[in-house]
Amino acid sequence: MREPDRLADLKRAMELLTDAVEQLPDSCRDLAGNALLNIAAEAVAHDVGCVEAGRIFSRLGDFLGQGHRPPSSSALPLSGFDA
Repeated sequence: MREPDRLADLKRAMELLTDAVEQLPDSCRDLAGNALLNIAAEAVAHDVGCVEAGRIFSRLGDFLGQGHRPPSSSALPLSGFDA
């Protein structure tokens, strides 16, 4: 059985989501980011629990607060914010 390559799978999921957002009607496209954030927050909270999800989103807030822009082609490097 194949060992999952989580980073490759994540990149593929992001590509598919990017393509799907581009196919949305203009009236919905502006809301896509918020919709995806809501879906992601729910999924993360379900996967790791609300407390850990809060920590993850806090690191994301730190990342964004420092002026970094999330790449659309790779995973966010949040591990540097764990210290």
